[in-house]
Amino acid sequence: MIRALLAAAACGVLLSAGGCYDRFKTSSQSDVAGDALDRAELAKETVSHWTNFAALTARRLMEEYGPPDEVHADRLVWTNNGPWRRTVVTNEQGVGLLAPGADQDIVEQAAGYRPNPKQADAAAVETSNFDRRVVFDPRRGELSSRATREEYNFLRLNLADDVVHGRMQPNEARDSYASIVTFESSGKTSPYLLGLRFRPEVVPAP
Repeated sequence: MIRALLAAAACGVLLSAGGCYDRFKTSSQSDVAGDALDRAELAKETVSHWTNFAALTARRLMEEYGPPDEVHADRLVWTNNGPWRRTVVTNEQGVGLLAPGADQDIVEQAAGYRPNPKQADAAAVETSNFDRRVVFDPRRGELSSRATREEYNFLRLNLADDVVHGRMQPNEARDSYASIVTFESSGKTSPYLLGLRFRPEVVPAP
C-alpha cells in the first residue's frame, strides 16, 4: 500500500498538471494508525522533490503537528492543528532562487476570529493597512497570515489583533514587527512569536 502511494506521489510531482496523481486525503476525524502512517510516508516522499527551503519547512511542521491531513504534489494541509483552523505549506517553484533575506511566504495559517460587529467593519481595512499578508475574512470568521514560518504568523496575527482592538495603529504595528524581527535576530525572543495572544474562536470551517 505504502509503495503504491509513494509511486503515486512521485508521479504527482512530475505530472501535477494533468498526470496520474491528483491528491491523497484522509479525514483526521476518521483517522487510524495505518492511515496516518501512509500519509506520513507519502508526505515525506512528496517533499523530497521540493525546493530545499520548502522541504525543510514542511518537515518542521510535520515534527510539530504530525502527518498532514492532505498531501498534494505542491502542498501539505493540516486542519484543526494546535491553535489553527488550517495550516498550508506550499512548494513555491523558484523560491530557492530568491535573494537572501527575501520573503518566502510559503506557510499560510488561519485562526477562527470574530471581533465584535463594530471592530469587524474596520478589521479587513485595518489589517490590510498593517500588512497585506494578513487577511480577515468575516464570512468565514477567519484571520489568516502568510509567512516564512509559524513564528512570524503568530507575530503578524498578534499585531493584527492589536490593530483591530485599537491598541496600535497600522504604522505602529509595522514598526513593532520590524523591531521584534530584529530583536529575534540578535538571539532574543518575544511573547508575540511564541503563540497567539488572543483566544481563537473554535468554529467549524464552512
